[in-house]
Amino acid sequence: MYAPNASYLRVYEPAGAFVDADYWRAYAASGRAVDPLEGPRLRREALYERIGWPWRSVPPFGRDAYVIDRGREADPLVCPWNLRYRIAASALEVKRLTPEAVAEALFPPEFLASAAEVVALDDGADRHEAPADAHEHVASWSVPLRWFACVRAEDRELVIQPGHAQLRYRTPISKSRTGLAVARNLVRAEFGDGAELGEALSETGQWLDGFHRDSVVELDYGGLVSRMKPDELRDEDSVDLTWQALDHLGASEPEEAQDCYARLVDRWRDRRLAERLN
Repeated sequence: MYAPNASYLRVYEPAGAFVDADYWRAYAASGRAVDPLEGPRLRREALYERIGWPWRSVPPFGRDAYVIDRGREADPLVCPWNLRYRIAASALEVKRLTPEAVAEALFPPEFLASAAEVVALDDGADRHEAPADAHEHVASWSVPLRWFACVRAEDRELVIQPGHAQLRYRTPISKSRTGLAVARNLVRAEFGDGAELGEALSETGQWLDGFHRDSVVELDYGGLVSRMKPDELRDEDSVDLTWQALDHLGASEPEEAQDCYARLVDRWRDRRLAERLN
């Protein structure tokens, strides 16, 4: 199984949160929804199949999503891929952040014009509130420490089987919002409004604020589990360690909080280095 070295923070919204709710209800009922374990591989294959060099326009893609089935009594929860929008938005962001000569070497003018048109047409068009690309954030080689504040230890789901492992956390979005607000306020109280971690927590909280109140947040370790032994997965306690650090801040124990935070930083720095070396 293809397992890229990435982790994911996703939001699954009720189908009714989308303008085309009937499409997503039918999609979920059809059984076409993609397993998150297979999604990264399938998305990469779809990208390779449709994009040649030089890129003249943003290619079309099917409308796929990850889905949480809640049975007949409730709307399915949907995390759309929206690949075309995300590719277009990413290209425009690269153009914005790089020197003009570099951007011109990477993307032909007609591709950038196509990307701008896709973003202008699709920005938020399938959603009542949030931007079209907002349902999934991706991090390579690691899990951003601020993501751990979105979940709690009791949200953990661990599967270890021969040839298959999965570690994820799922929780109601209201719980994630509360956790992020608590973490942000504690960090700001200790380190001030300009603290980098406090700003990161605030940005993540603002992202979650755009979604339906009945959504579910998922922190998925994704392909990172392929680099972790079963015992490492069982012992993985970064979420616990995060909340230990925050509890120490709340109890005016900054040294103990710093110790927990340092352990987190060292742990994930070492994992990034080890995986990149491999």
